[in-house]
Amino acid sequence: MGESQIRIEDMNYFQLLAWLGIGSSHPGGFPATRRNLDLLKVKREEYVLDAGCGSGLTACYLAKTVGCRVMGIDIMPEMVEKARQRAERENVSDLVEFKVADVTNLPFPRGSFDLAMAESVTVFLDKVKVYRQFYRVLKPGGRLADLEMSVVNELSPQLQDELHFVYGKGTDPLTFQGWVDALKEAGFEYTGILNAQANKINSGLLLQELKKDWIFVKDLAQKVSEQPGILHRLQNNAGFMRKNQGYFCYGLITGRKPLGSKLNLIERVKRSLLG
Repeated sequence: MGESQIRIEDMNYFQLLAWLGIGSSHPGGFPATRRNLDLLKVKREEYVLDAGCGSGLTACYLAKTVGCRVMGIDIMPEMVEKARQRAERENVSDLVEFKVADVTNLPFPRGSFDLAMAESVTVFLDKVKVYRQFYRVLKPGGRLADLEMSVVNELSPQLQDELHFVYGKGTDPLTFQGWVDALKEAGFEYTGILNAQANKINSGLLLQELKKDWIFVKDLAQKVSEQPGILHRLQNNAGFMRKNQGYFCYGLITGRKPLGSKLNLIERVKRSLLG
């Protein structure tokens, strides 16, 4: 079945984003990404994992502005193809690489990366399982930076049902303390929540940013004509967050893999050899 034959009503949230080619659907949009990258001060010599890279907007921006190497992964093949097109057009194919991969089972050796980044990915998954994968593929001293939606207080069952209807049943935003607890359970040292914001919806600003993204814009008119239900679907999603924005916030959850993790491994090997 081709893209145009899939009904909007039958798409899950990730399929919808991939079909549209939206690369900055996370809280705060791409303006939040830029602010976060400024705070992270990524170095040219660092190797970065962009987990749930979408259409490659963050990965390519990082490659262009910092000059570091980036590995982007996404579970949706359509997104990975769009990300490769972006890298080619923006002349950063020598610095970025994109693969279809599952963030809960990363296909990389232990200690591969200096920084692991995610934007609105972990909220849909088993948090500790994802963080343990990040921990495994980071070098000792490597950093984790995860931009995620959070809740001010625990949600009522009714509001949880509405959230699941809009974004899918696995959607489970935590309080900031809940995110910190998951980070620590995976073995990270907690280093702070950066750029914490109330989840105020600025539709005009986000729309301006989307209009700048050629991956999103290039086929939009044709897609709307083929699937007129897309406008209603997007309005429902935006309407839910606008109506309930007081319940949600977001921030960049950060942690560091302890420098001693490598030494601890060596010590364990020594102990096993000595009996």
